[in-house]
Amino acid sequence: MKPFKGSLFERLNSEFDYAQYETKEEALYASIANNLSRIFSTNAGSCETATDYGRPDLNNINLSMKESIEKIEFYCERCIKMYEPRLYKTRVAVSRERLAMNQMNILIEGYLVINGKSRRVDFKADLLKNGKVKIYKDGI
Repeated sequence: MKPFKGSLFERLNSEFDYAQYETKEEALYASIANNLSRIFSTNAGSCETATDYGRPDLNNINLSMKESIEKIEFYCERCIKMYEPRLYKTRVAVSRERLAMNQMNILIEGYLVINGKSRRVDFKADLLKNGKVKIYKDGI
């Protein structure tokens, strides 16, 4: 595995504490979750320098439920591919079961190169009612 240096945001503001993780691999997963959290906490269009950064504004989608979900999946997947380059072959899916309970859970699957080998990794994004986002590696 290459020396872990964190995401661009983490390197610019030095807020990520690598020492709290036992392995570089755990730090890498946490760093990716941190970056995904930033992506899903930002409405697309609100960043002046990168208007495609963030998830689609969920309040302004005027499509059918199926079309809305497909649009969310497409734009989130595209944004992750652009702004989280450590993940590749990324796929995004909105959990349809949770929508009935007024919750949105987004499943993110992708691959990382760890110690020279490709490894699948899954994350979940929970969009909470208070507007916050919780991202965690699936299986934790």
